[in-house]
Amino acid sequence: MNLRPAAKTNRDIERHYFEQFGEAYKLPNGAVEYADKPDVLLRGERTIGIELRRFYLQPGGSSGSEQQQKPRRQRVVSDAHELHRGAGGKNFELTITFNPSRPITSARKTILPRELAALAASIDTANSGPIDADLLEGMPEVSSIYLNSKEYDDAKWNVCQVYSFDLMSSEGLEEIIREKESKAAEYLPCDAYWLLIIVDWRDNAQDQEISVKGIKIASDVFERIIIYKPGFEDIVEVWP
Repeated sequence: MNLRPAAKTNRDIERHYFEQFGEAYKLPNGAVEYADKPDVLLRGERTIGIELRRFYLQPGGSSGSEQQQKPRRQRVVSDAHELHRGAGGKNFELTITFNPSRPITSARKTILPRELAALAASIDTANSGPIDADLLEGMPEVSSIYLNSKEYDDAKWNVCQVYSFDLMSSEGLEEIIREKESKAAEYLPCDAYWLLIIVDWRDNAQDQEISVKGIKIASDVFERIIIYKPGFEDIVEVWP
């Protein structure tokens, strides 16, 4: 029997980020202990509590956020392909790009697969290439579709998104800091607290250019506020 590997917990992910950070940043000497509130304790001459937070472009609860839209796009395309195959459609391939400014709503996620399947049925004799934009007018969530008319036994329909990367929002950064400060009473007693903010370029819901040029944010809780981009090893610190 094949067993799927257990999904990583949030604590596993935070530990992985901190281990990467520890290789890129000169930490004070001390023993590292993983905890909760704060996430990491560094026990040396002083005990430093380090709280981790990922910097998402939009709150995860927002229906238009990448956290919500990415699985919704994939489900819509999968359902549309299943409808197409169930109707005896040809085994061609589609690559579908969605419009991030027109998120898929809860109502549209059940309608859009049928519209895509109907479109696929209407182009079954077309040649490979981009689909005429006029055919997409009734689907504002879709920005483009590319058809590969060659048939395959294991034909796939795919989502292909193109992203633009903005400079980190100073308002979003301050919001994260204040949110974490509001929970300070729940933290274990430490001599000092740091806030480590992660921007993971591999996650399109987070990827942004990090900079604190011109940003000054004072904190009554955190001695250091550090922003870290794993992979690029970009590290910047926020000062009051």
